[in-house]
Amino acid sequence: MLRFAFAFALLATPLHANGYAVGDTFEDPMVLATEVFDGFLTEEEGNPGVEVDVSLDYFGNMTILVAETGFADDSVRGVRNQYVLEPGEDGVWTLIYAHQQQLCYRGVNTVTWQDGLCV
Repeated sequence: MLRFAFAFALLATPLHANGYAVGDTFEDPMVLATEVFDGFLTEEEGNPGVEVDVSLDYFGNMTILVAETGFADDSVRGVRNQYVLEPGEDGVWTLIYAHQQQLCYRGVNTVTWQDGLCV
């Protein structure tokens, strides 16, 4: 019963990709893109890799995609976090969308990023 309550509590939290929630603000939105390199170990098992893509849309919103791949895991090949930030008049960026996807080593879909768990 305790496990169920804990799992339900995790699902009910407003946190999204990498612990960030919609509404969080950033003076420097690039911290979302660069923080992945803080703990990046090239000597780790597997074949770790990081890819970061940053773009601005027509309205000035910034989209940051951070993909970590090459996990030494038998089912999860990688994780991709997508962040969309809106600029404010005061120079502060507000997170308006956060989403996390997985890339699987095995299962039905091993080619594209997916929302579901790797099984």
